[in-house]
Amino acid sequence: MLRLCFLCFPFWLSAQFALQANLLQLVNDPQLKGTKWSVCAIDLTTGDTLAAYDAAQQLPAASVVKLVSTAAALNILGPEHRAQTQLILKGQMKDHGVWDGSLHLIGGGDVSLGSRYFNETGKELEFIDEWVAQLQSKGITCINGAIIADGNTFGTFSCPLGWQPLDMGNYYGCGAFGLNFYDNTLKLNFQTGANGAPITLKSIFPIENDYQLTIQATSASVSSDQTFVHGVPFNYQRTIKGKLPANRSAFEVKASMPDPEKLLAELVYQRLQASGIRVDGGFQTVRTNPTLYNKVYPASEIILTQQGKTLQELVYWTNQRSVNLFAEGNLLQIGARRYGAGTYENSLVVLDSLLLAWGVGPCRIVDGCGLSKENRMSASQFVQVLKTQTNTTYFESYYKSIPVAGQTGTVKNLCKGQPGEGKVHAKSGSIEGIKAYAGYVDSKSGHQIAFTIIANDYPTSGSVMAKKMEPFLNSLATYQVQP
Repeated sequence: MLRLCFLCFPFWLSAQFALQANLLQLVNDPQLKGTKWSVCAIDLTTGDTLAAYDAAQQLPAASVVKLVSTAAALNILGPEHRAQTQLILKGQMKDHGVWDGSLHLIGGGDVSLGSRYFNETGKELEFIDEWVAQLQSKGITCINGAIIADGNTFGTFSCPLGWQPLDMGNYYGCGAFGLNFYDNTLKLNFQTGANGAPITLKSIFPIENDYQLTIQATSASVSSDQTFVHGVPFNYQRTIKGKLPANRSAFEVKASMPDPEKLLAELVYQRLQASGIRVDGGFQTVRTNPTLYNKVYPASEIILTQQGKTLQELVYWTNQRSVNLFAEGNLLQIGARRYGAGTYENSLVVLDSLLLAWGVGPCRIVDGCGLSKENRMSASQFVQVLKTQTNTTYFESYYKSIPVAGQTGTVKNLCKGQPGEGKVHAKSGSIEGIKAYAGYVDSKSGHQIAFTIIANDYPTSGSVMAKKMEPFLNSLATYQVQP
């Protein structure tokens, strides 16, 4: 009787049954006991749910959240949107090239300025030379006021809910400000000794004279950077803990800038002085001196408008290399567009309304990159976001930004040499205790699949969990529907 039932079973339903069975084998793996799951996969051609497990359970999904924030930015701003940075001269020219006034650096939230993703190594800060040349071309020999960094349109940076000092002192937790440059990163160059010996800080680039680093990290028999820099924005007292490879004459660790706006003003000040343009008033920021804020600048005072990279370029690197800074910058741009101020409060209101319009339902997203463990979305909700994007005018830009398993980005080692290679287009998400993938699969049937798989609190390493997820991802790639 059971055999007869199977023979009468529609082939397409049999294929779905095989996918579900494969998924159940994963979630019931005895080595993964206690893991929390949320999994969903749908056929975008038919709308059928192919596999699901606790699909409505809302869990943090780490960097998979970038698929939400990049979609929102593309929707609100369009792929060709560019953030701007402006140079403003307030005052008037006096005799002998003396500018009686100040130079204002007005930030529009551009996260591509001086970024390593768009500049050759060693040339990231050449934009400052271009700014200096612009002032020289006007015959200015002296500025008797100050260099003023103004990122006020984006408010004073406040950490998203759930961000930790353990993360914020590192390059990946730098945050997005009104004025950003050089990926808001400081490169710390260390010399290490024998196993167990303390490490020595040799240099910082860009030079940040106020940076105070307490060194608690040691040299060890490790092959990679295993340190964390602890710190919070605007606090220059930082602590590095952990281990660096022993017996290295030079080893680079990337940390976050405590205050990118202030450091940029200082570097511009220094470069002007070195070029022969004296600046009598030093450098300041609107954050520390709000009386310097000007809400409106006449067009006649704008001497340079620097265009950032297009949003589609930023979205590409956001998802390919999981760049947290870009994700936060993308999110803050939508608040700036809708409400004139790129704050988290404004931006998350826009995001929530957009998710409602997409039919996602109640959820909780508190940042753009997924660094916060306070984020809560279910697999079915992520899949709904993915499904909705396929009907947009910007879908090509969105789709091309998602890494390809076994080939590109953060999933270049996933499903390598397996059926999923080249077929699974997935954004990965990894934080301690969280492993997730979401995106699209080009199945053997010719139908495209939208999927999300989230695992929390698993009792193994992230690399082991990724390997355990591969068979399910491969089964999506080999899914085939017959008429």
